[in-house]
Amino acid sequence: GYFVGAGLNSIGILTGGGIGRLLAHWVKTGIPDMDVTGMNIDRLHRYQSNPLYRAHRVVESLGMVYKCHYPFKPLETARNVKRSPLHTRLEAQGAYFKDVSGWESPDWYAGEGKTPEPGPLSFGKHDWFPQWKAEHDAV
Repeated sequence: GYFVGAGLNSIGILTGGGIGRLLAHWVKTGIPDMDVTGMNIDRLHRYQSNPLYRAHRVVESLGMVYKCHYPFKPLETARNVKRSPLHTRLEAQGAYFKDVSGWESPDWYAGEGKTPEPGPLSFGKHDWFPQWKAEHDAV
């Protein structure tokens, strides 16, 4: 087999010993004795293997490590990788898009012909909450 224990950035300094033990066990027995999902090199999607995508997204992700982790904070780089054929129709309905596994996916709608304005990041109710609530009440 082919085993990789790299690409962990600064967290590798903290986890190097544990990952070394995990890899040694995996090489010896053929089975990892811990969940490797978060560090498995196969966890990435094909669209994420684009060097330009990684160059932008890695910088943004590392820059967020010690920042406040607000709920609903959208990732801003490496966007518009995949779009639905309905994208322009959703956009015309005022869709606010977020990245979902590379897809530009509508999160909420400002309304037909309106530009979605998410407002400031917050731990409370966001400015768009009434629109989101109306959508869910309608269902």
